[in-house]
Amino acid sequence: MAGLLAASSLLGCQPTSKPPPPLAWTEALEREATQLEARLAVASPGPSGAVRVHLAFSEAVDLDLYVTGPRAETVYYANSPSAIGGELIRDLRCQHTGPRTETIQFRHPSPGRYRVGVDYSHACRDEAGAAAFVVLVETPSGRTLRRGLAALQVFEPIVLEFDLASEEIAHAR
Repeated sequence: MAGLLAASSLLGCQPTSKPPPPLAWTEALEREATQLEARLAVASPGPSGAVRVHLAFSEAVDLDLYVTGPRAETVYYANSPSAIGGELIRDLRCQHTGPRTETIQFRHPSPGRYRVGVDYSHACRDEAGAAAFVVLVETPSGRTLRRGLAALQVFEPIVLEFDLASEEIAHAR
């Protein structure tokens, strides 16, 4: 290994990519997040006792929603429906026009910790940079809303986490 490192430095092989600059909220991204929140505020509630996670984002980007359940299985576009009962309702890509909201639903959720992740896989327009998104989590005990910024080709595995208690599930059914 040391020989390989020495050879690469002799050949002038140096890392060429610099870390991207930190993401920062702009007035335009704040406006966009406010519009996304308004869209999710009027979302119809899911079935009684269900857990639903919504991801709202703009037409300029293709974001993907990931939800990892208490048994460490992740529900996303390539694993739906899952063994833990999660299902991606709709995967929206660049070809889709209009408002974009992806939803993962657990009709019969298990108690435990859930983790929500967001991946910014593609820009749908050349000028797309940082992307605002809003995540809405609906559980039997209420709603939680979280804003975020995503960078192109960066997966954020933990945008938010929440715990679902056995009592909460039993009460909702």
